[in-house]
Amino acid sequence: MRSSRASVVVLTSTGLHVRIEPIASHTFHVRMNQTGCFEEPSALARLGIVAPSPASDCWEMKMREEVMELITESASLRVDRRSGELSLYGSAGTLLTRQNRPPRSGCGTSAGPCGTSAGASDDGFETQFVLAAEERIYGLGDQHDTPLMKRGCKIAICFRSGKEVHAPVPLLLSSEGWGLLMDNDRRHEFDVGCSSPDVVRIRGRRGELAFYLFAGGSLAELLQKYTELTGPAALLPVWAYGLSFNCNQQAEARDMLEDALKFRREGIPCDMIGLEPTWMDRQFDYDGPVDWHPDRFYIPQWLPKGAHTFMGALGTAGFKLTLGLYLRDDGEAGKQLHLPEDWYEYLKPFVAQGVLGFNLCTHIPIREMANIPVAADDRSEDAESLPHSTVVSRSVREGFATQTGRRPMIYTPVGYTGIQKYAAVWSGGRSKAHLSVLGLGLSGIPHMAVDMELHTAAGIHCGFFQPWSKVNSWAYWRHPLLLDPELLLLFKTYARLRYQLLPYIYSAAHVAVRTGLPIARAMPLVFPDDPHAVVQQNQYMFGDALLVAAFTDQVYLPAGEWYDYWTGEKFTGPADISYHVPRHAGGPLFVRAGAIVPMWPDMEYANQRPADRLELHVYPGGMGEFTLYEDDGTTFGYQHGELAVTSIASRYERRVFAVELGPRVGRYPDMPESRTWEVVVHALDKPAAVKVDGKQWRETNGSFKKPPPASWSYHRKTGTLRLLVPDVFERQDSIGLEISLSGGRGRMSEQQRSQSRPNVVQRTVGELEKDIEVGLETGNTAKTLSALERWWSLRTAEAGSVEDVREHWLAMNGLLVRTAERKGRTLHEIAGGDPLLRSRFQPTDSAEDAYKSLTQIATRIIEYGKKQGDTYGIIRQATDIIMSEIDRELLLYAIADRLHLNSSYLSRIFKQEIGLSFSDYVLEKKMGRAKELLLAGSTVATAADQTGFKDASYFNRVFRKYWGVTPGGMRS
Repeated sequence: MRSSRASVVVLTSTGLHVRIEPIASHTFHVRMNQTGCFEEPSALARLGIVAPSPASDCWEMKMREEVMELITESASLRVDRRSGELSLYGSAGTLLTRQNRPPRSGCGTSAGPCGTSAGASDDGFETQFVLAAEERIYGLGDQHDTPLMKRGCKIAICFRSGKEVHAPVPLLLSSEGWGLLMDNDRRHEFDVGCSSPDVVRIRGRRGELAFYLFAGGSLAELLQKYTELTGPAALLPVWAYGLSFNCNQQAEARDMLEDALKFRREGIPCDMIGLEPTWMDRQFDYDGPVDWHPDRFYIPQWLPKGAHTFMGALGTAGFKLTLGLYLRDDGEAGKQLHLPEDWYEYLKPFVAQGVLGFNLCTHIPIREMANIPVAADDRSEDAESLPHSTVVSRSVREGFATQTGRRPMIYTPVGYTGIQKYAAVWSGGRSKAHLSVLGLGLSGIPHMAVDMELHTAAGIHCGFFQPWSKVNSWAYWRHPLLLDPELLLLFKTYARLRYQLLPYIYSAAHVAVRTGLPIARAMPLVFPDDPHAVVQQNQYMFGDALLVAAFTDQVYLPAGEWYDYWTGEKFTGPADISYHVPRHAGGPLFVRAGAIVPMWPDMEYANQRPADRLELHVYPGGMGEFTLYEDDGTTFGYQHGELAVTSIASRYERRVFAVELGPRVGRYPDMPESRTWEVVVHALDKPAAVKVDGKQWRETNGSFKKPPPASWSYHRKTGTLRLLVPDVFERQDSIGLEISLSGGRGRMSEQQRSQSRPNVVQRTVGELEKDIEVGLETGNTAKTLSALERWWSLRTAEAGSVEDVREHWLAMNGLLVRTAERKGRTLHEIAGGDPLLRSRFQPTDSAEDAYKSLTQIATRIIEYGKKQGDTYGIIRQATDIIMSEIDRELLLYAIADRLHLNSSYLSRIFKQEIGLSFSDYVLEKKMGRAKELLLAGSTVATAADQTGFKDASYFNRVFRKYWGVTPGGMRS
């Protein structure tokens, strides 16, 4: 045995040299070979994937018989000096993992600088670690047809493996608190409990056995240690987190511009337009310059730059252009890795013209590449250059940064460990695309996107809840404007939501860069102690607050309270639910109670307007916190402290919901000096009082375009409280909001909770009133009485006095009166000569009697309508169509035709039974729905789409005439 302050080398009885270097308090670098000659730097350090780190001085060595132990502050590693077997222990002395067989390793060098023969044999390496009974293994990159949890899988770290492999990463993360990264850049293989269920075996056909072994706690903590080892991920430009669109490979300049302008005409936000490698005049071989294709992308040489070019036109419309480049494919590793030093010079002219990124492609699609036949004795696979795309990406990123001082958008379909430092990763579709995203997130690569499955609602839903979103036409015609109307409307809804969420997503990206915790987080990362959560593959957390379920209607909600984003319904976990996806959505989306979600106003592209006004959506329940990260969005200034950080916290206790807005700490160029926070509190009944910094604010009706200062408004139909809070950069103290609750869900008795569905907390009062109204109008007795029962339970759960009960009784009677009047009748007419029912119109001191009177009146209204004969059934069918298709154009003749009626007859009986003409009734429902959407925070364009108006300007005129205020005014 020999040692230095940097490392220890042990010679085993089998002639194996084991070198151990503690490089951090939790990480050991282990190398083994037969020669004792350890080339420097090792494979990953030579490639710049692992930064050479100074040796750790904070460790000691102990000897006990045939065992040597290296001890650091957080871990210890024991070596059996006879066999070379290793055992890793945590800081508390707990065994984390161990080898159970002597490791085997080749010579590790091709020459003899240490006095060994240049012809020393190299028979590869092999080692294995014991797996505990319940141990779960994650990582190893993205490979098709493998689950997130890799135990039971055999995985080759290569691209040509008979499977579709996008980004093999030789990283293991264990639920038992240890991780391993192979220090290797050639093909090798992991057998994770496949051949032998209780061991993970690692083998390769060439080279020495080398790896980094680290101890750390949870999967999230292990990812952070991996990030410390390999370096942080590259932060993409803020616009790259929006929507990207790749044109068809046959597109010309005019086609590309038309594709881009379609997004603007239809009000669909989008930032990035990409071209396939067919944009150039010849195949790019990295050895010489290329130019634009002279026919398809013609640029006059006398004036090649400016707003008049196709790139200038794109920029004027807010788009950013990326160009496709084929990765070099010479078939020889040496040529692949040793690119010409000045090859980036060939890209400089395009960057100078305005190109902001590059798409690194493969000549052969991944699916076909994986199935290229290889002879059994062919060792070319061993020479396959795994880090090739990493080397190219690094060169482009560094060259672009030097030339422009800005961050480029580089994305590649293939990668290896370390690719996260230079590029994002993308791939084509797979049966469950989100597994690629989650698998790479568990492998230290946070920026992964899969081509959006554009022609299904579930594909759109999943496609927009990825770290970055990409629609790829490639050889096909995938443009949202080519979708059927229903899917197009859905796509618009998700695209606008994505852009509203950009400050939330960008903050999650900052967290990913700092800690390795990905934006899209597999359930084991967030809920490691919930045995039911860790096995969920079809759902994940998107940032801290949002739970996304993909390609499924079965959702597991972990412990705590959760809000259905689409309906506002509140659930209590742990619970398994069968989810019914609303028509205006593509999949389940839940918000964690206590969540704080910042949102931008509507924009056509990122940073279209200064971020001087943000919406802050908060969801009461327990404790919540969020850190908002902001920078200039394009440069590397954030690496040098040019960013602003705002800490926001919430708490919910003793019927008081409080939000604390911390000051902005730090600054960046062109940062707004002042800001307005539009705070939106969800799922509350009307509060008793609202205070800001201890001062009570007054209530307004919410119809003001510019609300009075120190005021708040409550919107009953959406169950949201809104208030505007001004903020300035110089502020040093936090702004405190306190909302005192007066009733609603927070006041339900335990008995009432136990009588409700076990996992569902009642809908808001406003939503239940809407259900009652719809039930009465459509003659649905069961729906009406069910909603009425839940409404009454909410209203009387903690009624403090008889007066409170009477007030609620009168409020519901008002709704019943309005319903009857719409049918052209009064309640007394409906009661007829029934003295008992007439007595029910008088208030009572008994809550039970009051409730009974309401159910009798509601039932009588429905029965009265049914007694009107066949016409009532007709009207019910018509109103059912109207209510279910409010987002479409509703014409009298079309509905009459569907009901096999004459349109004049339907018009006459509609007026007779409803009390309104058909067109007036449709308008009333559309305008009511539009108002609800706007007050809930929807954009004007969304409100128009979802109420069946194809022309937004026409919608504006109709809305203003109906409500006396513009849609924008209503929304403000």
